[in-house]
Amino acid sequence: MCSRVPAPGRFADVDLLWDDLLRHGTRQPGFRVVRAGVTVASEDVTRRAGIGNTDLHDMIAPNQVIARYRAGDTVVLQGLHHTDRQLAKVANNLALALDHPVQVNAYFSPADARGLDLHFDYHDVFVVQLGGCKRWRIWEPPPRTVNPIKGQHTIAKPRFEELGDPLLDLTLTAGDCLYLPRGFPHSAETVDEASEHLTIGLVAVTWQRVVRKAIDAEVAAGRLSNALPPGMLEPGATAPSAVGELEGLHAQLAPDVLRHWMAREIWRRQPATRLRPRSVPELGTEPLSFTPGPLVWLTTIGDRAVLGLGDRVLDMPAEALDFLAALLDAESPIAPSDLTGLDDASRTVVLRRLLAEGVLAHAG
Repeated sequence: MCSRVPAPGRFADVDLLWDDLLRHGTRQPGFRVVRAGVTVASEDVTRRAGIGNTDLHDMIAPNQVIARYRAGDTVVLQGLHHTDRQLAKVANNLALALDHPVQVNAYFSPADARGLDLHFDYHDVFVVQLGGCKRWRIWEPPPRTVNPIKGQHTIAKPRFEELGDPLLDLTLTAGDCLYLPRGFPHSAETVDEASEHLTIGLVAVTWQRVVRKAIDAEVAAGRLSNALPPGMLEPGATAPSAVGELEGLHAQLAPDVLRHWMAREIWRRQPATRLRPRSVPELGTEPLSFTPGPLVWLTTIGDRAVLGLGDRVLDMPAEALDFLAALLDAESPIAPSDLTGLDDASRTVVLRRLLAEGVLAHAG
């Protein structure tokens, strides 16, 4: 599926991305250089640098990277959702909307270049063309690449001769957005001009991972340990009842339990953009607002109220639960004196902690 993005520059500025890459001491795996499907050896695009008594061997060698680009190689910037403030917001907002982790890379290819060979991805991808143009060919996936999952067994790359005619053969220009489901073989190349595009990857949280997590939790709790009954090897043996054994698994897959696990799984991979202030602000009478950043979720664990902040959790007494719920539901900004549910002293303690953690800030 292909659509148009009204202003691709609102995602990223190509010149700024180049500048960050070349001038800020980027280290691998924050970047790599690719030619015809093969990643260039690290020693050809990095240099050794000393910091204190430590030698670094993976710092970018800017002029070597530029030379490789001029010679036809593709430069790949990786994990931009961790290093670029604007793309961190894009990744966080998409993760909030889609309930799956999101990652962002960028590909800079000169004219007449093919960076990656024919391949498929293990995650869904939104391709956002920032500048120039690039030809994309996309094929129906063979059975072995339908909904692929990375694991111990390698899935063989598809070959042109087994795929037939492509489903799509199109050229993206600045502002085009292409949705590419995981497992679909594809090949991309520049023709007459250079190309710059983002790949916004949607990392699937699959049923396979959910079920494995549930089994691991049951095993860790000492369950699923009963032996199968004798006679299972006899011809015509019937399957034993597993109702009792699987009760715990059903509990692990209950919506509330799954929500807690998925929130932790998604947000451990997203950038932690809700930062603690360098100095803790004083709690006064002025209105407070929530700061922008990763998902905030409120739950209970045992007899404690727990506020999840993406990269950490705040653990508070159960009495704070209703107060926190009302605070999350309140229209922002809100005056501290308007918040109810705790006595004055407890309210002050909770609000000061939220200020210290960067969850709340003085409005304006």
